[in-house]
Amino acid sequence: MTFVKAKNFTAGRDSSIDLIVIHTMETPEQTSRAENVASWFAGAGAPQASAHYCIDADSVVQCVKDSDIAWHAPGANHDGIGFEHAGEAKQTGREWGDEFSTAMLDRSAALAAEKCAAYGIPVVWLSVSDLRAGRRGITSHNNVSKAFGSSSHWDPGSGFPIQRYLRLVRRKRAEGGGADEGAPLKADPPDMGRGDSGWRVKRIQRRLELHGYDIGEVDGDFGATTEAAVRKFQKDKDLDVDGIVGAMTWKMLMKAKDE
Repeated sequence: MTFVKAKNFTAGRDSSIDLIVIHTMETPEQTSRAENVASWFAGAGAPQASAHYCIDADSVVQCVKDSDIAWHAPGANHDGIGFEHAGEAKQTGREWGDEFSTAMLDRSAALAAEKCAAYGIPVVWLSVSDLRAGRRGITSHNNVSKAFGSSSHWDPGSGFPIQRYLRLVRRKRAEGGGADEGAPLKADPPDMGRGDSGWRVKRIQRRLELHGYDIGEVDGDFGATTEAAVRKFQKDKDLDVDGIVGAMTWKMLMKAKDE
């Protein structure tokens, strides 16, 4: 497998890999698309985005190491692996069944089976509610967008053959000698409070903003303003008001605003 290092990503991760997120490149189905998009991610004019793998009918190019965080699906970047596929979200089910897509999805499924085996990811398709509940598996960028409200992307589209893809992954997984599946639920995130910093704090701040609470700047520092917002959120949700984002506060933050 060729490795073409993306320009934009976050080095290292301190959480488990729980998700495989399916994307489309929004390009025509053509060979060399994996190489072209990988070069785009790596170039001087690279977007503020990246993916772990770019896949087309005859090749896979890795752009970000699994141990690093690609910028592919806000809300699932920290614990997900992004798979970019040649094609477009507007494709119909029939178009996903053409010769190019069939070869590409076979190649993608083999890679997904490898990653599911390596990280103990169950071969299941996750809905929006599954993502919010902290389940582990395979999902779409569209579902991540709906679950966490941090993106408007809707790929790979309603025509993507979910059941066919899962059957392929399961078959490849079995052929690899590993039919055992991992834990269905993610580990609880750590408690976060005053003085903490990093990407988890940024996630808390963004979720507070989404729920309508003033946190000032999304800077990744859990200071007085963030603590005050957490306390207000906890009071409004009938939680223990301690200013610490523990398991129940995390769960309520990850729900949609109107739930």
